[in-house]
Amino acid sequence: MNETIETDSKGIPLKHVGYPDQFSVAVFYAIGHGVLGGVGLAAAWFLAYAPVAKRANADTQIGILVEHNLGWMYLGIFLLKLLQLPIGTILGEARKASKVAVPDQHVYRVMGSEGSKFGYVLMETDGVHGAFNRAQRALMNYHEVFPTIALQYVAASWVFPFEAFVCVMVWAATRCLGAVGYKSTAMGRFDGIMPGLIAMCTIQGMVMIAAVKALA
Repeated sequence: MNETIETDSKGIPLKHVGYPDQFSVAVFYAIGHGVLGGVGLAAAWFLAYAPVAKRANADTQIGILVEHNLGWMYLGIFLLKLLQLPIGTILGEARKASKVAVPDQHVYRVMGSEGSKFGYVLMETDGVHGAFNRAQRALMNYHEVFPTIALQYVAASWVFPFEAFVCVMVWAATRCLGAVGYKSTAMGRFDGIMPGLIAMCTIQGMVMIAAVKALA
């Protein structure tokens, strides 16, 4: 059963859901991305690059990147992912101000002379139709981040093939777990999210290491 959210007469929640009151969305997202990015970079360094047995192979692959001047490509891939943060922040600020809760992604209004008498048109959240809506959003959440993840995975695999493989499998598995949870409740979308985020940020760290080393 989905959790109950108190709403106004038009169906909009009375309070925003999922954002802390003590921080702005920009600060909240910046802290979260900074901490997770740091953890991912540390994991990539100490698990995939720092060990002597692994560094020789990684340096050989990075040498080929240097030979073909591909450090800029790796830096571009890293920045492409990083610069998604401002767009996500803009959306988060708008969602917090509107108080629209997930799984809703849009707010529709009935048009026409009598339209103002009706509430907003939002997603069904109860029963089998609510489960369908949340399962659909779980799939779209996956699709929304898949292109960037796939790009980073391919790039990281050139230098750290096994470590990148393990990370992307952890991320994919946790997305499956999150889909099962999201189908049940909106908060269920967070099931398994932390291991997945750390795995994703570790791949990002691998790309960053390769970029810096190739451009140094």
